[in-house]
This record gives sequence, C-alpha cells and structure tokens, in this order.
Amino acid sequence: MTVPGDPRAAADVVRGFLRDVRSGARPDRAHRYLAPRVQAHQGPPGAVRAVVGRAPGQYAAHVREMQAAAGPWTFEVLGVTAAAGRVEAAWRQTGAAGTGGAPGRRVVEHGRATYRVEGGRITEYWIDARQEVVP
Repeated sequence: MTVPGDPRAAADVVRGFLRDVRSGARPDRAHRYLAPRVQAHQGPPGAVRAVVGRAPGQYAAHVREMQAAAGPWTFEVLGVTAAAGRVEAAWRQTGAAGTGGAPGRRVVEHGRATYRVEGGRITEYWIDARQEVVP
C-alpha cells in the first residue's frame, strides 16, 4: 500500500501513464494520470523552453496524431525510478518511418522524461527524445 507523497505512488502514476497513454494503447485514459493543465518542456530537467500547458484531452489528441503519422508502434518502458517528488522514466518506441521518411524502414525513438507528480497526477514534465531510422 502507498501513501500520498510516497515516491512509489508517484512512480505508479507514471508507469500507468506510460502503459496506457504514451504507449498509444489507451490515450483516452489521459485524464486518469494528468492534471487539468500540465506544463510540458522539451529537453532535460531545467530546460527553459516550455512546449505548452496541455490538458489531458490535448495530450490524448497528440498521441492519436502521432499514431496517424507513424502507424502502429511498439512501446517498451526501460525503467522508472522515483525520488523527491520527481519520477524519471526511459522508453524505446519502434514504428514505421512516416511520410517523408524512408518507406519500409523503422524509426526507433529513445526517450527519457522527468515527471513531477502532485496529488496523484502528473503536473509537469521534461522530455528528451532522439530518433534514428534503421533498416
């Protein structure tokens, strides 16, 4: 059993978000894991560039747009660790090369993110992802 403020509870929120929403399996569940407005940043923690303040429905739409552009993908969580109100996660996502890419080839995204979880919901995150096209 976990208690509020427990790093294990925050890690569970992020695991659920990655499994259900970010993976593309159930983007409609974004409201279960995201606060009503989430501050999103590109780059590692401390990065200044904010992407947007996203609502859960906007994030779900973003995942659906990625699916439409890239087609189905596989999503593997490589690790999740939590400490001091932040959760670090790493993943690998593999899908088809999109339009303008190299047809018949795969795109592998290596992603890392740091999430701030408050009140059982993700309130802010910093994402850093790299993509490579492979045969």
